[in-house]
Amino acid sequence: MIGRQAVLTGGVSAVTMKSGAGWSFDGNTGRVIGPDVPELRFGAGQDFSVAAWIKPEQSRTDFGVMSIVEKRRVGGITTALGFSFHLEDGHIACQLSPYARMKWQLSDFTTPGHLIAAWQRRKALGPVSRFISPGPDLRDGQCHHVALTLERESKTGGTLYVDGKVVLSFDPTQQSGSLINREPVLIGNHPDKTLHCGFKGVIGDVRIYSRALSAEEVELLTKSSSP
Repeated sequence: MIGRQAVLTGGVSAVTMKSGAGWSFDGNTGRVIGPDVPELRFGAGQDFSVAAWIKPEQSRTDFGVMSIVEKRRVGGITTALGFSFHLEDGHIACQLSPYARMKWQLSDFTTPGHLIAAWQRRKALGPVSRFISPGPDLRDGQCHHVALTLERESKTGGTLYVDGKVVLSFDPTQQSGSLINREPVLIGNHPDKTLHCGFKGVIGDVRIYSRALSAEEVELLTKSSSP
């Protein structure tokens, strides 16, 4: 759970929620910054889950994106390293970007210059893979519990939830490489400050787990942590 160690910057203010720390975002400059800790550096094949309560408002953003939770290094809009949990046109969505996969060649080992270049490429940013649920549009003035769970080595291991119900299942195995980065956890805004993807509304009780929650555990969160 992210709360006490968070730093608030820009147009964001703390709000009271029964379920935990919550923040109201202006949809522009507001962001909450959580620390980078080893437990949130997810290596190759590492399962994890993200959950939060949200109350989004209508807002015009770049690509229709409103960031909820981000932990990634970005290199423009097509490459990154890490994960994003967000809304796209009001629909819950996520992006996964592991290290770019390398193809080693014999010359990489026999030529010193090639070896150095290949070693540097091992941490190159990877392509962004997007997974977007078909609905519902959550910008309806109500609070919603949203969750992402990932069993990264299972072809049916990716699941997006709204209010305890599955809204999308997907295959995450092609994105099972390392997501490790040293960026902070961002809540309510995008790591690329040139993009207008700020969340407008309330986000609260943000939780990140280093395992895949079961459907029963996600449903329990919607009941035990209601705002």
